[in-house]
Amino acid sequence: MKNTKRLERREPALYVVAEWEGSPGPRRLAIEVAAEEADGITASVMRRVDRLLADMTAEFNEIPAVGGHAVMVRHYVEDRLAGLPSDDAGYHRGLLDIHDELVDRGHTAPEKAIADAMRIPEEAMRACLQVARQHVAAPDPLPYSEGRNS
Repeated sequence: MKNTKRLERREPALYVVAEWEGSPGPRRLAIEVAAEEADGITASVMRRVDRLLADMTAEFNEIPAVGGHAVMVRHYVEDRLAGLPSDDAGYHRGLLDIHDELVDRGHTAPEKAIADAMRIPEEAMRACLQVARQHVAAPDPLPYSEGRNS
């Protein structure tokens, strides 16, 4: 019987198990999503699995993670951004919540972390946060098409 190594990763609503038998890549991969993931294993879930599998493969092959913390933060922010509501108020509040969480956790450059996750310039992220703060502080009760002088 071959020497098998098993690695596991858990995230909210996701469980991934991979097994190696000496080769650089795993021979078996199991993915389980929680019942609350109504759509099952979607493209979004597979992107999360890809990140977890890359992490496990690096661990198995004993590859050091250069910039591991920055990558972990970017993945966390990407997942949070993907879950933001599509309505203006919810999106803006959620964006500010992500920024505040990074600050509360002691992140020294939260705007950069969010900009990296969104793949936009840091200056653009600052502008997005400014707009979000304005909308949260004084939400516009009228739809964009009503009550505005054009």
